[in-house]
Amino acid sequence: MNEYEVFAKAFRCTPSMAESIVKRIRERVGREVPMSEMLNAIKKIPPTRLSTDTLVIRLQKNSGTAKPARKVNDDDVDDDFEPEEAEEGEEAPVRKAPSAARTRTSAAKRPTGLSAQVDDMLQKNWTQARALGMNPPNISVDQFVRQTQSKVGEPKPGVARVLSAVQKLSKKDVLITPNLAADEIIETDELR
Repeated sequence: MNEYEVFAKAFRCTPSMAESIVKRIRERVGREVPMSEMLNAIKKIPPTRLSTDTLVIRLQKNSGTAKPARKVNDDDVDDDFEPEEAEEGEEAPVRKAPSAARTRTSAAKRPTGLSAQVDDMLQKNWTQARALGMNPPNISVDQFVRQTQSKVGEPKPGVARVLSAVQKLSKKDVLITPNLAADEIIETDELR
Protein backbone atom coordinates (compact mmCIF):
# COMPACT_ATOMS: atom_id res chain seq x y z
CA MET A 1 0.00 0.00 0.00
CA ASN A 2 1.53 3.36 -0.98
CA GLU A 3 1.49 6.44 1.25
CA TYR A 4 -1.46 8.07 -0.53
CA GLU A 5 -3.55 4.92 -0.04
CA VAL A 6 -2.72 4.91 3.69
CA PHE A 7 -3.65 8.61 3.86
CA ALA A 8 -6.88 7.94 1.92
CA LYS A 9 -7.83 5.12 4.31
CA ALA A 10 -7.31 7.37 7.35
CA PHE A 11 -9.40 10.18 5.82
CA ARG A 12 -11.94 7.77 4.29
CA CYS A 13 -11.57 9.14 0.77
CA THR A 14 -10.24 7.98 -2.59
CA PRO A 15 -6.50 8.09 -3.36
CA SER A 16 -7.09 10.77 -6.01
CA MET A 17 -8.89 12.94 -3.44
CA ALA A 18 -6.04 12.26 -1.01
CA GLU A 19 -3.58 13.89 -3.41
CA SER A 20 -5.56 17.14 -3.52
CA ILE A 21 -6.08 17.10 0.25
CA VAL A 22 -2.34 16.59 0.83
CA LYS A 23 -1.60 19.50 -1.53
CA ARG A 24 -4.02 21.74 0.39
CA ILE A 25 -2.54 20.68 3.75
CA ARG A 26 0.97 21.49 2.52
CA GLU A 27 -0.23 24.95 1.40
CA ARG A 28 -1.80 25.61 4.79
CA VAL A 29 1.26 24.42 6.72
CA GLY A 30 3.42 26.68 4.58
CA ARG A 31 6.13 24.18 3.71
CA GLU A 32 6.67 20.96 1.76
CA VAL A 33 5.71 18.35 4.36
CA PRO A 34 6.96 14.81 3.63
CA MET A 35 4.23 12.15 3.47
CA SER A 36 5.98 10.15 6.20
CA GLU A 37 5.67 13.13 8.57
CA MET A 38 1.96 13.51 7.71
CA LEU A 39 1.29 9.81 8.31
CA ASN A 40 3.12 9.92 11.65
CA ALA A 41 1.06 12.96 12.67
CA ILE A 42 -2.16 11.18 11.65
CA LYS A 43 -1.26 8.26 13.95
CA LYS A 44 -1.11 10.69 16.90
CA ILE A 45 -4.61 12.11 16.27
CA PRO A 46 -7.62 10.09 17.53
CA PRO A 47 -9.80 8.91 14.61
CA THR A 48 -12.81 10.80 15.97
CA ARG A 49 -10.85 14.08 15.90
CA LEU A 50 -9.04 13.58 12.59
CA SER A 51 -9.65 16.42 10.13
CA THR A 52 -7.54 18.60 7.87
CA ASP A 53 -7.62 21.30 10.57
CA THR A 54 -6.27 19.03 13.33
CA LEU A 55 -3.63 17.62 10.99
CA VAL A 56 -2.46 21.10 9.97
CA ILE A 57 -2.26 22.17 13.62
CA ARG A 58 -0.29 19.04 14.53
CA LEU A 59 2.16 19.54 11.63
CA GLN A 60 2.65 23.21 12.51
CA LYS A 61 3.24 22.28 16.14
CA ASN A 62 5.86 19.71 15.04
CA SER A 63 7.73 22.27 12.94
CA GLY A 64 7.29 25.14 15.42
CA THR A 65 5.66 27.48 12.89
CA ALA A 66 2.75 29.75 13.70
CA LYS A 67 -0.55 29.21 11.94
CA PRO A 68 -0.68 31.64 9.00
CA ALA A 69 -3.88 33.41 8.05
CA ARG A 70 -5.59 31.99 4.98
CA LYS A 71 -6.77 33.95 1.99
CA VAL A 72 -10.13 33.19 0.42
CA ASN A 73 -9.86 31.43 -2.93
CA ASP A 74 -12.51 29.69 -4.97
CA ASP A 75 -10.25 26.62 -4.93
CA ASP A 76 -10.40 26.42 -1.12
CA VAL A 77 -14.04 25.32 -1.03
CA ASP A 78 -14.43 21.56 -1.44
CA ASP A 79 -18.08 20.59 -0.96
CA ASP A 80 -17.40 16.90 -1.51
CA PHE A 81 -14.91 16.27 1.27
CA GLU A 82 -15.84 17.53 4.75
CA PRO A 83 -18.72 19.70 5.92
CA GLU A 84 -16.39 21.96 7.88
CA GLU A 85 -14.30 22.69 4.79
CA ALA A 86 -17.15 24.45 2.98
CA GLU A 87 -17.36 27.30 5.49
CA GLU A 88 -13.67 27.65 6.07
CA GLY A 89 -12.85 30.58 3.80
CA GLU A 90 -12.29 33.04 6.64
CA GLU A 91 -9.07 33.76 8.46
CA ALA A 92 -8.09 31.10 10.92
CA PRO A 93 -9.29 31.79 14.48
CA VAL A 94 -6.66 32.61 17.08
CA ARG A 95 -5.77 29.42 18.90
CA LYS A 96 -6.35 29.79 22.65
CA ALA A 97 -6.03 26.19 23.81
CA PRO A 98 -5.94 22.73 22.23
CA SER A 99 -9.71 22.38 22.71
CA ALA A 100 -10.29 25.65 20.82
CA ALA A 101 -8.84 24.14 17.64
CA ARG A 102 -12.30 23.08 16.45
CA THR A 103 -13.87 24.92 13.57
CA ARG A 104 -16.80 27.22 14.12
CA THR A 105 -19.24 24.76 12.53
CA SER A 106 -18.37 21.84 14.79
CA ALA A 107 -18.30 24.08 17.87
CA ALA A 108 -21.77 25.41 17.02
CA LYS A 109 -23.19 21.87 16.68
CA ARG A 110 -21.83 20.70 20.03
CA PRO A 111 -24.68 19.02 21.94
CA THR A 112 -25.74 20.30 25.34
CA GLY A 113 -27.51 18.84 28.38
CA LEU A 114 -28.83 15.31 28.03
CA SER A 115 -27.65 15.11 24.43
CA ALA A 116 -24.10 15.89 25.56
CA GLN A 117 -24.25 13.01 28.05
CA VAL A 118 -25.49 10.65 25.33
CA ASP A 119 -22.75 11.94 23.01
CA ASP A 120 -20.00 11.36 25.61
CA MET A 121 -21.11 7.79 26.27
CA LEU A 122 -21.45 7.02 22.56
CA GLN A 123 -18.02 8.46 21.74
CA LYS A 124 -16.38 6.34 24.46
CA ASN A 125 -18.19 3.21 23.30
CA TRP A 126 -17.50 3.82 19.62
CA THR A 127 -13.82 4.65 20.22
CA GLN A 128 -13.41 1.33 22.05
CA ALA A 129 -15.25 -0.45 19.24
CA ARG A 130 -12.95 1.06 16.59
CA ALA A 131 -9.92 -0.03 18.64
CA LEU A 132 -11.30 -3.57 18.55
CA GLY A 133 -11.77 -3.43 14.77
CA MET A 134 -15.54 -2.91 14.76
CA ASN A 135 -17.35 -0.41 12.55
CA PRO A 136 -19.62 1.77 14.75
CA PRO A 137 -22.26 4.03 13.19
CA ASN A 138 -20.91 7.31 11.82
CA ILE A 139 -23.79 9.55 12.93
CA SER A 140 -24.29 12.56 15.18
CA VAL A 141 -25.96 12.33 18.57
CA ASP A 142 -29.09 14.00 17.14
CA GLN A 143 -29.30 11.40 14.37
CA PHE A 144 -28.75 8.65 16.94
CA VAL A 145 -31.62 9.95 19.10
CA ARG A 146 -33.97 10.40 16.10
CA GLN A 147 -33.21 6.90 14.76
CA THR A 148 -33.75 5.38 18.20
CA GLN A 149 -37.05 7.23 18.58
CA SER A 150 -38.26 6.08 15.15
CA LYS A 151 -37.37 2.43 15.94
CA VAL A 152 -39.31 2.57 19.23
CA GLY A 153 -42.39 4.12 17.61
CA GLU A 154 -45.22 5.77 19.50
CA PRO A 155 -45.19 7.12 22.10
CA LYS A 156 -41.87 8.60 21.07
CA PRO A 157 -39.30 8.39 23.91
CA GLY A 158 -37.57 11.57 25.02
CA VAL A 159 -33.83 12.15 25.13
CA ALA A 160 -33.84 11.21 28.84
CA ARG A 161 -35.16 7.72 28.03
CA VAL A 162 -32.60 7.34 25.24
CA LEU A 163 -29.88 8.40 27.71
CA SER A 164 -31.13 5.84 30.23
CA ALA A 165 -30.97 3.09 27.60
CA VAL A 166 -27.48 4.14 26.51
CA GLN A 167 -26.33 4.12 30.16
CA LYS A 168 -27.63 0.57 30.64
CA LEU A 169 -26.01 -0.58 27.41
CA SER A 170 -22.69 1.06 28.28
CA LYS A 171 -22.44 -1.23 31.32
CA LYS A 172 -22.64 -4.23 29.00
CA ASP A 173 -19.87 -5.21 26.60
CA VAL A 174 -21.76 -4.28 23.40
CA LEU A 175 -21.50 -1.85 20.49
CA ILE A 176 -24.24 0.71 21.09
CA THR A 177 -26.47 1.32 18.04
CA PRO A 178 -29.85 3.01 17.61
CA ASN A 179 -31.50 -0.42 17.15
CA LEU A 180 -29.98 -1.74 20.37
CA ALA A 181 -31.00 1.40 22.30
CA ALA A 182 -34.55 1.09 20.92
CA ASP A 183 -34.70 -2.58 21.97
CA GLU A 184 -33.57 -1.60 25.48
CA ILE A 185 -36.32 1.05 25.73
CA ILE A 186 -38.97 -1.39 24.47
CA GLU A 187 -37.86 -4.09 26.93
CA THR A 188 -37.93 -1.59 29.80
CA ASP A 189 -41.48 -0.55 28.81
CA GLU A 190 -42.62 -4.18 28.70
CA LEU A 191 -41.36 -4.77 32.26
CA ARG A 192 -43.45 -1.88 33.61
